[in-house]
Amino acid sequence: MATTTFKGTVRAEGGLQQITTNSSTGAETTNTSIDASGNLSVGGTTALAGALTRVTPVNIIDWDYISCPTPIVSNLTGAGGADGVMADGELFGMLFPGKNGQVTPVQGSIIGAHTVAAGGFMVEGTIPAVDTNGTSAGLNLQGDAATADNTGMELIFGGSQHGGNASCTIGTHGMVFDATFNSADFTDQDCVAIGFRKAEEFQTGHQPIIAAASGDAVYTDYVAFGVLSADDVQISTRLNDGTTAHVDSTQATAASGNHRFQVTVTSAGVVTFAHIGAAVMSAGTLAAPSTTKVFSFDSGDVVVPYLSILSTNADSAIHLKAVKITRTPGISYTD
Repeated sequence: MATTTFKGTVRAEGGLQQITTNSSTGAETTNTSIDASGNLSVGGTTALAGALTRVTPVNIIDWDYISCPTPIVSNLTGAGGADGVMADGELFGMLFPGKNGQVTPVQGSIIGAHTVAAGGFMVEGTIPAVDTNGTSAGLNLQGDAATADNTGMELIFGGSQHGGNASCTIGTHGMVFDATFNSADFTDQDCVAIGFRKAEEFQTGHQPIIAAASGDAVYTDYVAFGVLSADDVQISTRLNDGTTAHVDSTQATAASGNHRFQVTVTSAGVVTFAHIGAAVMSAGTLAAPSTTKVFSFDSGDVVVPYLSILSTNADSAIHLKAVKITRTPGISYTD
C-alpha cells in the first residue's frame, strides 16, 4: 500500500498499532502500539504508561562571574523590618543563572546578627573578559563583616538544608563540589570553606567552631575544606556525632588572589580533597593537600553541598568567582 497522508487529526477508540508483515508467511508482528488507555508499548514491553520518568541534570550548578548574570537575591529584611538587618539564623534565598540557562535555587542562613545593612551579595569589581589571579571581582559574600566580627553565612546549592534537589544519597550518588574564591587578604577571613554535610536544620554555631578548630561542630556528619583560621588551608570532619577532627594541611593561601577548592564524594562515600592557589578561576592542576584526612560517609547517608563564610570586621571582600557542583547519576522522578 502506498503512503497515506492525513491532514486532520487521526482518531481511534481501540488504539493504534505499527506492524510488519512477513513476506513469506504473512505473519504480522506488532512493533509499537498505543492501547485504548493511551499506554505505549514497544516490542511488547510497556514503555510509557501515562507518565514520563525523567532524570535531573548532572549539573546542579555551573556558574561564574564572567559568563553568567549576577545572582538574584531575596529581600534581606529580617524580622526587625529594617532593610539588610538580619538576625542570627534568619533565612534568605538566591537564584543563580547558570551557563546553560539553568537557574539554580540557593538556600542561605545568616550567621551572626547583621546589625547594619549588609552587603547586597552582588557581583562587584570590574568584570574582565578573562579572569586572572589578581582580578579582584566576583560575587561578594562579605555581608555585615565591614562592621561586625564573626558574621557570615551558610549556603546550600540546589535545594534546602533538608535535601531536596541538592541531596546526594551515599550508596547511590557521587558528587563533586568545586569553587574558586578571591580575597584581597585571606587573613581577614575566619572561614571560607566548601564541603558536604548530612541533611538537617541549619546550625549557626558550626562555622565558628570549625574556624577555631576546637569544640563541638554541631552537625553530626560533615566534611569541610578551605580557609579555616586565617589563611590556613585545613580540613574539618565528623562522623556519626563522634569526635570532631581538625587537620592542618600545613599549606596556606597566598596573602591575596584566587584559591580554588574541590571536594569529591564517591557513591561509596569516600571523600577526597584537592586545591590550587594563585591560578585562574576553575583552572590549573589540582593537587591533594600536603596533609589530608581519610574520611567516608556511611551508606544511606543523605548529604547536601554547603558553603561556609565567616569573616572578621576588617571590611575585606570575599569574592566567589566560580562554583560547579555535579551529581552522578541524576535523580529519577515521575512527571
